[in-house]
Amino acid sequence: MTSREVFYWDERMERMPRPELAQHQLRKLRDQLAHVHARSPFYRRKLDAAGVPPDAIRSLDDLSAIPFTVKDELRVSQEQYPPWGDFGCITPREAVRVFQSSGTTGRPVRIMWSRKDWHENFYEQFSHFRCGYGLTEDDVLYVPFNYGLFVAWWGFQSAMERAGLMVIPGGGQGSKDRLRAMLDWGATVVCGTPSYLLYLAETARKLGIDLPGSPIAKIVAAGEPGAAVPSTKKALESQWGAECFDDIGSTEITNFGYECIRHQGTHVIESMLLAEVLDPETGRPLPDGEIGELVLTNLCCESMPLIRYRTRDLVRFNRAACECGRTFLRLEGGVLGRADDMFQFAGVNIFPTQIQSLLHEVDEFSQEYQLVVPRMGSGERLKIRVEPAHEQLPQTRLAAACEFLTEAVKYRIMVTPEVEVCDVGSLPRVEGKAKRIIRLQ
Repeated sequence: MTSREVFYWDERMERMPRPELAQHQLRKLRDQLAHVHARSPFYRRKLDAAGVPPDAIRSLDDLSAIPFTVKDELRVSQEQYPPWGDFGCITPREAVRVFQSSGTTGRPVRIMWSRKDWHENFYEQFSHFRCGYGLTEDDVLYVPFNYGLFVAWWGFQSAMERAGLMVIPGGGQGSKDRLRAMLDWGATVVCGTPSYLLYLAETARKLGIDLPGSPIAKIVAAGEPGAAVPSTKKALESQWGAECFDDIGSTEITNFGYECIRHQGTHVIESMLLAEVLDPETGRPLPDGEIGELVLTNLCCESMPLIRYRTRDLVRFNRAACECGRTFLRLEGGVLGRADDMFQFAGVNIFPTQIQSLLHEVDEFSQEYQLVVPRMGSGERLKIRVEPAHEQLPQTRLAAACEFLTEAVKYRIMVTPEVEVCDVGSLPRVEGKAKRIIRLQ
């Protein structure tokens, strides 16, 4: 099997005509509504208050009658009924795995998974990912994350082990040791957040390690936007000498999106999840091609399924069949940003990924950055903190790069920033999600 050959986990389902897929989703949705109404006090209250009994949904056009679920509701539920809340459908005795969200936007949400979810549903979800990426039993996966409550790469690692890939655990090590270990053990695939993968590549250059000349052929990036941002993907692929794939998911809703070898967007596993794209302000459906908020419903999860969960991720739908043959919808450009991360400055709505895309076009800067947003009315400019790519960079080149970035932001985003150059290595590096925005009070 060549690396460019397309193969599937469930070809019949993945290539199913969309009208048939919609009928499959409707059957699953009706079953799931009956399940949560019977087992989840939280959803029983929500559905009864909305006057939506489980058998009221006759077509997917009836979705709008079902109330949304938002993350704050899950937090409140767990505060009122600690530690698990009352939105789940299983008891702690039925759980075999527990995790909690990263807490980057508030108090972490605790999640528990049943034997069926962890051993069957997670395996099926990540089998779609594995087939999309073209991974086989010949691959060796290096997983650089530490043992803990953050779900991170747990599901991916577990599914790849079961599929027959060799897995090299990379917890309990520093970045330098991880780089040496992935080469010593012959890794062909490495996973991580885009920012951490870029940091590993930066560290490799300092150590004189030739990543592009290594056996590593594929990298899987998740946890933050980047793998689908063209300039970031280009930086990742050039610095690793490897093909980069997008992976999208969250602790609450599980992993739902993967990029196939045709790289035409990030596929949603529509056999297991129902996806909508809505106007973030009005909640109304948007046509394909328009940017809106991704709303997801678990169709197969039995433990803590979420119904019409507002992810706060901003996406653009494309339901045309992919060149790989899959009819599952694609998110063009993956996650384009988060409604949570958007901030307004000088009357302009700005997303960090817009700055990131421009920054990664400038070779003189490293891939790390921070955005410092001043108080409204302070008279100060939006500040972009950057680092030189290396310490020997001439001041003339650095000054020219600062001018280029300033002008690029000015003309493409319509805001004139201040570019602050920090010392090499002074901006924080983390394994998980990088904090890019600092709002001054």
